[in-house]
Amino acid sequence: MKNKIMKIVDYTICILTCILLIILIACISILPIAKSKSYYMSQHEKNNVVLELQTFTFNGRTYIQTDSEGNTYVYSYPEDYVVTMNVVETATTKIIDYLYHEDVDSMQFQIETSNGTIDFFTNQAIVHMADVKVLFIGGIKLCYISIILFIMGCIYLFLRRNTIKRYLVKTYIITVIAFICLAIVLVVIASIDFYKAFEIFHYIIFPDSSKAQLAITFYSYDTLTNILQVNFFMSIGLSIGITFISILIFSIVLCKLTEKYIPKIIKHQNKN
Repeated sequence: MKNKIMKIVDYTICILTCILLIILIACISILPIAKSKSYYMSQHEKNNVVLELQTFTFNGRTYIQTDSEGNTYVYSYPEDYVVTMNVVETATTKIIDYLYHEDVDSMQFQIETSNGTIDFFTNQAIVHMADVKVLFIGGIKLCYISIILFIMGCIYLFLRRNTIKRYLVKTYIITVIAFICLAIVLVVIASIDFYKAFEIFHYIIFPDSSKAQLAITFYSYDTLTNILQVNFFMSIGLSIGITFISILIFSIVLCKLTEKYIPKIIKHQNKN
């Protein structure tokens, strides 16, 4: 009975440790690129963000927003304001700093126009990104927690190595293949109808439907949506997906090589 319980415990910790490693690989795939200002700026140039802002935001019209509490916000973007890449870079820096640093209170900044000093981001953008920040900070904390739990799992597996070495690699490979299949399915779904997949994604990450609705009902004039366009999310999603799947495949190859050659090396050394 005791042996059966220990076997269940070994299998459980083995699988959980494998999943934790995959979570860490996901963090490695997501966090660096999502924090890379150079990547953002290259995408902004590719998507012609300056022209998008000039055409759809700074076109001389006045926009009114009303939040869930009934507060009204008026935004007047003058047509004679010339959007530059420097402004786009400032906005990008503000977004990244806000999302990745818990002590940064806001990503808002002001610009000088013929209508005076105005806020660059709308209230709707500020509210939405506050929700996104909760997810980012939570993801970073999850990464740290996963590291600690992964180390603990590795220590346990090391202490039980004589028992679990027979199925450790096999368990990891099966777990990785399951995640790769899931990732491929998501990529296929997104490639068929990215807009619909993008909408569903927001309803998944924001259980509160009002927050999800806020995220997908931005107007075309909003400065945030004209900087972080759908094409940007398609590109960064593809880059993350390719990186994630590539690392997982490499880890499988590494496991197989380790399983094949390490015992031979140890056996050769023992003979000598």
